[in-house]
Amino acid sequence: MVIPPQVLGWIYFCLLVTHGTLQAEWPRILLFFTALVATSSFGYLLNDFFDVESDKAAGKKNALAGFNYWLRLLFVVLPLLPGIGAWVLLKIPGLGANALFALQIVALTVYSAPPLRLKERSAMGIVADAFYGHINPAFIALTAFVPGYSQMVFIGLLVFALIFVCTTLKGLRNILLHQLDDRKKDSKAGTNTFVRKNGALFTLYFINNLLPFEIFFTIALCVVISYIFPPFLLSILIFAVLTYLKFSGWKLPYLPKRQLKFKFLHFLNDYYEGWIPVFFLLLLSVRSADFLILLVLHLVLFPSFVIKLWHDLQTIAQNFKTEDDY
Repeated sequence: MVIPPQVLGWIYFCLLVTHGTLQAEWPRILLFFTALVATSSFGYLLNDFFDVESDKAAGKKNALAGFNYWLRLLFVVLPLLPGIGAWVLLKIPGLGANALFALQIVALTVYSAPPLRLKERSAMGIVADAFYGHINPAFIALTAFVPGYSQMVFIGLLVFALIFVCTTLKGLRNILLHQLDDRKKDSKAGTNTFVRKNGALFTLYFINNLLPFEIFFTIALCVVISYIFPPFLLSILIFAVLTYLKFSGWKLPYLPKRQLKFKFLHFLNDYYEGWIPVFFLLLLSVRSADFLILLVLHLVLFPSFVIKLWHDLQTIAQNFKTEDDY
């Protein structure tokens, strides 16, 4: 499903670009967040609605399993009301963001609902998941909060292009990892996922082959954003140093190849979902102290950044506990 911290990060980026103030923008951010969470809830519940029987066969938890058909349907439809209502109240002019928001609801529907039910169509399923879970929400945010996006100068269009590539690669990696984790349950349920069709080993190799491209384009995106906001370069530098120390980078050449294939599958999520939005908020807070309120609120709503950072620092300290580690 949609990852709010990452999508909010692109809103914070837009506020930096447009010199938006918290006083003027906080109602729009709140409405957008409501629309985002509500439509995500609709997609999650719709998926459970059509998966009650298959989840039962697979032994998976299903939020709607204990209710009758009409209550299930009611629970699916209810989140759409505040979601669409919040979006209408945003009063976003033009076709761009409004069309993408409508497309989001359509994508969530055809992913789960027959007759298309894209989640069971192998490659189409992972593309659809990457689209509604990562690519489209980012561009809904960008087109909603940057007026005149279609007339942006070259550097702005380059940022958009790199965000598209990065969210695509991240989305594909995440859904494939999810399918790898669920492959046994999907097999019991008879769900025809990409992993079931192509095998776990092929999928693992495919993800590892995608990772160098994702790393390259993530660095490229960071460099281009840093051209606009130079201090942003610190986000990738600090993240890279902490990651190297957390993984005991000096030991990597001596690790078995098989172990290496499992070591870096998730680490970029921490940068997108933690470092990017928090760093944008730090830059906004330097520009205006009012944004410190939003920074604190963001960390309270999404405490995983601070928790993971603390755990990473503990891991780094543990890595240097013995003389052999130096």
